[in-house]
Amino acid sequence: MQLVAASDRMTLDPFTEVDWDIPIDDTAYHLPPEWLPLYGTEIWQAMTPESRVAYSRHECAALCGAGIWFENQLMQLVLRHLAEIPVTSPEHRYLLVEVADECRHSTMFGEYIRRAGTPAYTPPADASALDAIGEVPGKRALGYLLILAVEELLDVTNRVTMKDERVHPVSRQIAKLHVLEEARHVSFAKTYLAEIWPTLSHEERDAVKTLAAAAVGVVANLTVDPQVYAALGIVGGEEAARANPHHRARVVEGLAKLTTFLSELGVIADETQSTWRELGLVA
Repeated sequence: MQLVAASDRMTLDPFTEVDWDIPIDDTAYHLPPEWLPLYGTEIWQAMTPESRVAYSRHECAALCGAGIWFENQLMQLVLRHLAEIPVTSPEHRYLLVEVADECRHSTMFGEYIRRAGTPAYTPPADASALDAIGEVPGKRALGYLLILAVEELLDVTNRVTMKDERVHPVSRQIAKLHVLEEARHVSFAKTYLAEIWPTLSHEERDAVKTLAAAAVGVVANLTVDPQVYAALGIVGGEEAARANPHHRARVVEGLAKLTTFLSELGVIADETQSTWRELGLVA
């Protein structure tokens, strides 16, 4: 399989690729400021340059915490898939490689959090809503759809982060490593969904169409972590971030490749388009 060969050529160790000797401090932004949820709001305008940088460090740590949680969820999905297919299936070896990739990414995110001096951010309890996908028709297709939602949303942020010289070098190195390896995961998930979609029953396709927008909405909702604003004492920060049109536009931008693909596949259809729009997932 081509993806296995690509993994053999480009599998990266975060403890050699990232220079952890560089202190994770506030000498530079940790994410591009334009990609921070508060950017452009009245609260942002009132912040000092120093507090904006500190805020970016906490947002980066929260993004890493969400990444660990997401990858835990996605590994469970992939491991269940592995348990149900024979070792002779062409995707079996690749899925094992993908789990190994995600384990390394989680250790990388955890190392950033430990060195960043922030709380150990993790998604709030309502993120467990994603657990329900294990009980619905078409659950595997919906699961891989969510893998794509997470990867595509992170990929856009990572690509701008790794190229932005205003950003701390450790954050840039983490983003670059993630981009290089997640490209394989996106490729597999898209190929798998495109192949499996025509084989699903009408009941399974209808279930995926009905639930997809809400499930992707849970993922998008986690781009704002209320714990960040509580930790930093930013009164009204969560509300301002969620209402921020600039942030909402960034979410739509981050999901654009996914929503285009799902429209072409038929998951986003005429009867579900309004739901995606109401949830702020498409323009």
